[in-house]
Order: sequence, then structure tokens, then C-alpha cells
Amino acid sequence: MTKNIKTDQDIIAFHPGSYVEDIIDDLNISQKEFAERLGVSAKTISKIVNAEESISKDTANKLAKLTGVSLETWVNLQNAFDLKMIEIENQRNEDEKAICQMIDFSYFKANGFLERKKYSLAEKISELRQLLHVSNLTYLSQFNQAVSYRNTRGFDEKSVVNSNIMLELATHFAKDATENKLNRKKLEKLLPEFRSMTLQDPKVFYPVLKEKLLDCGVVLLGLPKLKNASLNGATKRFKNGSILLLMTDKQKYSDIFWFSLFHELGHILNNDFFSNYSDEEEYRKKEEEADAFAKEWLIDSQSYATFVLKKQFDRQAIVDFAKQIGIHPSIVLGRLQKEHIVDYRQFHDLKLKYSIVPIVDGQ
Repeated sequence: MTKNIKTDQDIIAFHPGSYVEDIIDDLNISQKEFAERLGVSAKTISKIVNAEESISKDTANKLAKLTGVSLETWVNLQNAFDLKMIEIENQRNEDEKAICQMIDFSYFKANGFLERKKYSLAEKISELRQLLHVSNLTYLSQFNQAVSYRNTRGFDEKSVVNSNIMLELATHFAKDATENKLNRKKLEKLLPEFRSMTLQDPKVFYPVLKEKLLDCGVVLLGLPKLKNASLNGATKRFKNGSILLLMTDKQKYSDIFWFSLFHELGHILNNDFFSNYSDEEEYRKKEEEADAFAKEWLIDSQSYATFVLKKQFDRQAIVDFAKQIGIHPSIVLGRLQKEHIVDYRQFHDLKLKYSIVPIVDGQ
């Protein structure tokens, strides 16, 4: 889509600058020379061609004299474009209302992002624009390929919108958290230490984990999960070379937390910060690679295969195996449940819930 054609769904608006550009091409001259022949500045022609400026009646009159196309035609072309742009804006306003309805607005009040009071639909839209730094909420419906997501349910429009909101919130808090660039060698050396933290209380390990990741150029942020944002984690590279590592859910089972963390670390160490969801095969391949990385680091395949072959999956066997490989039993249980070897209703007492304090409360 060229720069002088504006679209929204099935509405198309052609800026008259597209016709000016065609005339310049037909004459086989530069924009500067055309501007001189027309009697306007080169800057004016550049802006018209790039749909950054309307054609004034004076410029339209000059175009009529130069091209032989009537003044009325040039004025009508500009008016038609202006009317189409109003139509597009009205459509975007309707789309924006629909997107706002997809968002659980109570989330922002409950977590301290916005004041606890009643808001009209127009006020909700206005507050969300400012909070998320967008001029129109329709921006949130665009899949962000410059991010690597861990998503367990797939992406529909509602999921994309709410996932983007979480990323915008996390980006706001993380973008200036460190000047350290990603240091992969240092990060890789710390993986065994991170794994050993599975045996510690989150009040003990979490501040240390954050600090050590920050030293490697990785900003770890935990945010309470927003309804319909079906992602457990995400990574994003900032311009200064540091990395955002977003972990969602105010309360998360320990096995999900650690698997999601190592999954995202796999993306980071593989320099994988892009998601092309339109290419489902490529997307799934990258996710499977990150899953395999997390599985191997948490429970190595050889030890796990030996354990499974014994076919002893009672509570004590799980605890003993976890102790043998130096990891929390909930992670072993989570793996067995994920692979449908153990029922999700069994040994619930082995599961731990972590509370990730929202960033707005001073995480």
C-alpha cells in the first residue's frame, strides 16, 4: 500500500498527491524541478506526494494551468479524499468502541493503574489511550511480530488486544530499567543457579533472580494477568540492547512459573525475539524449541526417561525423584500431568502457588 493511499477495512481514500506523483513520473523530472515549474516550494510538493498536506485552492489552480486538468477536478479530488478520511475516522471510532468492549477495564482500577471510580465508554477509551500511549485503540489489534510470546491457547483478536496491553504496560516500566546490554554468556552460566532456586521460597529467590537477570541485561517483570490475554510470558528487545522478560499472573503455580521462565530464557539465548503467527509452522517450531530447552534444563531427558520407565508415580516416588535431581517436586508433578501420566487432581499438596507482586505496587 503506497503512502498516499489510506485504508480502513473496505474504505479506501486516494490522496490527490498520488496523481501528482504520476504526473511527475510521466514528465520524467524530479520533484524539485516540478515544484519550480509549478511555482511552489519543493517541500510543498514532497508533502503533497506523501499525503502529508492537502492541495490548497491556489496550488490546485496552478496544477490546472500546468496539466490542463480543471481546477474543479483538483478541488473535487481533495474534497473526496477529505470526506473519505472522515469516513475512515468514523469507522475507526466504531472499531475503537468494539475493542474497548474486549478489555476488562476493572483490571486497571484493581491494580492501581487508574483511579477507582465509574467511567463512561468515552472516558474509558480516553484513559486507555493515555495509559497505553496510543492515539487509537485499534493499534492494539495488530499482532506484534517484534515480540516472542509463550501462548497456550492461540491468538484471536481479543487475545491479541489484551496481550498487547500487557506488553505496553510492561514496556513502560521496563524500558529504562537498565543500561546493560544482553550478555548471553553470563546468562547461560547462571542457568544452574536459577534451576536451584526452584527449591527456595519466592520471597527469597525472586529478588535475587531479578537482580542477576538485570546484571545480564534482562529486565524481569511480573504483572497480574489480564483477562483474555492468553500468554504466560513474552520477551522483547529494547533499542538499548536490554531485554524485557514478562511473566504474567499475580498467582501462578510454581511449575508453570519455572517452565515459563526457562521457556523465555530459551528464546533469549536463541536470539529469538520475533513471532510470525501468520506462519503457523514457523511459530510452532520456535515454541517447540523453547519448550524443549525448558524441559531439558528443568528435568534432563535421560533422568526423566529412566524415572518414567519404572512406572511408579505415587507421591513418595515423585518426591524422591525430585530430590535426586535437585528440583522441587511440583515441577516433576507438573511434567507428569502435562504428559497425562498423572491426573491433574492428584497430589495437589505438592503444588505451590507463587504471588508475583504487581509492578505498580513497587515490585
